[in-house]
Amino acid sequence: MKNINFTKMQSLGNDFVIIDQLKSTYKISKKEIKRISDRNYGIGCDQLLIIERSNKKEIAFKYKIYNKDGSESGQCGNGAKCVARYYFDKYCKNKIEINIETKTRKMILHQKKDKSIIVDMGVPNFKPKEFISKKTAFIYSAKKYFFNCISIGNPHAVFHINNISKIDLEDFANTFNKKKYFKNGANISIVENINKNNWRARIYERGSSETMACGSAACAISASLKALKGTILAINYVHMHGGKAQVKWSGNQCDSIYLIGKAEYVFTGNYIL
Repeated sequence: MKNINFTKMQSLGNDFVIIDQLKSTYKISKKEIKRISDRNYGIGCDQLLIIERSNKKEIAFKYKIYNKDGSESGQCGNGAKCVARYYFDKYCKNKIEINIETKTRKMILHQKKDKSIIVDMGVPNFKPKEFISKKTAFIYSAKKYFFNCISIGNPHAVFHINNISKIDLEDFANTFNKKKYFKNGANISIVENINKNNWRARIYERGSSETMACGSAACAISASLKALKGTILAINYVHMHGGKAQVKWSGNQCDSIYLIGKAEYVFTGNYIL
């Protein structure tokens, strides 16, 4: 039997169970991750985040990101906002910036005076190694849909289309991933323009399902505008079911892209496995 202390947090309706292993460690199996994430039999969350000690002096902590099916992800923007808020509040209230590390990259987390978080999501990669196809068009229901492939520490396929509400996103995403455009599947975003620098999006996260929001997808969507329009505005807003994400990027393919927003506590507790 395991007694696990946890903190439940959310950002834009994207919810997470955070397990702090900076002072105590215990192994959690794939089966246990799936149970914790289950909304009927466990705590319930989009993803489970585990904070661990780092041996590197410049890294405040490393954190692991697990999807509801137990698979590990390399990046999570809204999750980064949540672990940042948690760590700043519990361990270093007077700091304004820390460095952390995920499975795929190092990140810089900065807290503003209003408690919102700026997440340095790294440099967008328009030629991700996970993309193994030469095709950038997908045939679905006898229609051709073009997409941009971008990695923000995890792979994304971004489709700019009209009337996104009419798409069966679960079937669309699952059919796309079965075609093996990406080595291990990708996160799918379908996007339409609202006006100028505002975009409406629906997100299907690999290893989870359609989510209220996704920070790395918001960044991938903003980066995809470079390929779509040639030039982009420095700040874009991506409107998802859970709310509006602010993304800042120069458009220079050597510069980092930034996700900006707040994270909130839901509740804390002790879970018995």
